[in-house]
Amino acid sequence: MAGVLSLLAFLSLPLLPILGVFVALAAPLPLVHQTAQGRPSILAWGWVAVGLGGLALAVREPWAAVLCAGYLLLVVWPAVAVEWWLRRDWPVGRWLAFATLAALAVGASLLVAFALPGSPAQLLEAVLAPSIDEARRLAGALGTRSSEGEDMMVTTFRLVAFLAPALVALYVACIALWLRPRLARFGLGRGLERFERYASEEWLPLAFAVGGLAWVFAPGVAKWLGANLLVTVIALYFVHGLAIIHFHLGPRLAANRWVRLGIVVLALQLPVALGLSVLGLADSFFPLRRSAAGEGGVES
Repeated sequence: MAGVLSLLAFLSLPLLPILGVFVALAAPLPLVHQTAQGRPSILAWGWVAVGLGGLALAVREPWAAVLCAGYLLLVVWPAVAVEWWLRRDWPVGRWLAFATLAALAVGASLLVAFALPGSPAQLLEAVLAPSIDEARRLAGALGTRSSEGEDMMVTTFRLVAFLAPALVALYVACIALWLRPRLARFGLGRGLERFERYASEEWLPLAFAVGGLAWVFAPGVAKWLGANLLVTVIALYFVHGLAIIHFHLGPRLAANRWVRLGIVVLALQLPVALGLSVLGLADSFFPLRRSAAGEGGVES
């Protein structure tokens, strides 16, 4: 039953427009519940993975392979990462970095394997070409025929194609962050840490430097990998920056759902998001929060 529920929640991602993005966040939850009951999650997801793998081999269509890879990456991996975390005394920042960067590595490797001997970005652009044409037709039907609007749509789709591994890894990070506070409800002994005390993995600046240098100086596929690594690390520092903002709001305001929603809406603006990432990076070197003895908030 846990495997069936996880598969159904995952299938909402391709089958339910927009809403599926939020429903699929809960796909690993039945597998985590299996772990909380003292049984390995592989007993739930193993037969589903075998079935999807058999389907991919039987039909030999790209969509079947993508379906199998997506289930393993977006459903199985977050549940396995939770099991891994339970065996190690890691802080949240290290666990989140591990889960996210591993998803990035696997996603990028799969795309490189699918695209050989070509470029992964070009392959994804070719896959998204019908969507670009459809968006152009829609813009024409709505009366938006300006070349500026069309150029913006083309640029957006190309950016999505170029940063596809980073987007998959960031979705895994969203799943992990959604799961974290719910682990304690299952009695798993994790997820009790206060979000305002979140800190990034101490080795993350090295990944930031490697990704930035590869994006600037490396050619071809290495440049593509570097850009995706850089975007992923910046997003992890964005989470760190959000934790700093929550800390300085104090426990009363940070606990208010409307305040948190307002912060998220504001933080999604690109200049603000980059500013929060800079805050997270700076806090790794120069602490921007009081010592752990404090209870949060700024002293008057």
